[in-house]
Amino acid sequence: MLEALRPRPFWLWMNLLSLDAPLVALVWQDFLTRCYPSLLRPAGRWVLFLTVWAIYIGDRLIDVRGPATLGESTRHGFYRSHRALARAVLTIVVLGDLSITRLWLRPEVFANGLLAGTGVVCYLAVFPFWRMGGTTWKQPCAALLFTAGVFLIAWTGTANPWSILGAPAAAFGALCLGNMALIEQGRRVWIGMATLAVFCAAMCIRMPHPHWYAAVALTAATLAALDFWGSPLSRDARGVLADLVLLTPLLFR
Repeated sequence: MLEALRPRPFWLWMNLLSLDAPLVALVWQDFLTRCYPSLLRPAGRWVLFLTVWAIYIGDRLIDVRGPATLGESTRHGFYRSHRALARAVLTIVVLGDLSITRLWLRPEVFANGLLAGTGVVCYLAVFPFWRMGGTTWKQPCAALLFTAGVFLIAWTGTANPWSILGAPAAAFGALCLGNMALIEQGRRVWIGMATLAVFCAAMCIRMPHPHWYAAVALTAATLAALDFWGSPLSRDARGVLADLVLLTPLLFR
């Protein structure tokens, strides 16, 4: 109880409320549609934000359904202490998401979204309840689903999505995987992120949309630096900075 009442630093609240991931998704979705022009309406933005938020809230609630474990993260402890409030917020978010989807989302986007939604349902069912694969498969699957959500609208509106968006999606997915691995305490990802940064920097020279690869390269290089030199930081600080780094596309406006 005393832990629940302890004041939290202001910079941690976006992470505690699971608002950091939806914000990152919106920033990259907008950046993608500017680098690879496609129709992005307000409904598409809202559905992505609310869907990602609902998934993260639901995932946290599933994680804290059992007794507390040794070394539990601050965000999981927060959800454990505020489960009733989190359930109420999740209900409101899901209802709002379904309403916008039903009333304003384009049918073709909705159709493709069903595939991503099926993947999310399988993710939330397999990893928490069957405990299959641990983080070995959980993080790659989470990165794949996050990438699918960010790319959904652009993918739907592109004539040849595999040839045009396949490589950018792969680069972004690798970036998401590095971010998730870095947030896990004790995981060393700087070599992979440095390699991704070099690859994307090279792609900037030969691709028609260099800004996308420049943003991925800068983000990957910064994640590598955070992983290499960030050991003295607390687990919470490393997690917040790892997510803050993913807002790099804001520098390319």
